[in-house]
Amino acid sequence: MIHEIKEFFSRLFSRPELETLDPQQVGEIARDMGVSPDDLYRLDRSGEQSTLMPKRLAHEGISPAVIQAEWPPVWKDLQRVCTLCGSKDVCRNELELAPDAQDWRRYCPNEGTIRSLSNK
Repeated sequence: MIHEIKEFFSRLFSRPELETLDPQQVGEIARDMGVSPDDLYRLDRSGEQSTLMPKRLAHEGISPAVIQAEWPPVWKDLQRVCTLCGSKDVCRNELELAPDAQDWRRYCPNEGTIRSLSNK
């Protein structure tokens, strides 16, 4: 979903145009997309899609497709948090080099949500 939001904005606005919109307009767009205005700006600047989160879920025995289908707001929030996370390099390395390591529980801002999902 976050990827689709970013594609939508890249087609409609270049970064300078988004930043020159009236704050009320940005607020309305953010509300329509289900994110805060600050997150909308951060998502626009992040320049990358959350590709690690589905891998992390699958490794923890959670089906990304089930989460997306049955709990769309949870899916969207997981994507938003992962996209804005500052530990992507650490996460990517751990998933590639030591996928069974549990260090991710210390740095992953989605840890609580993933833990809750694994208890369902």
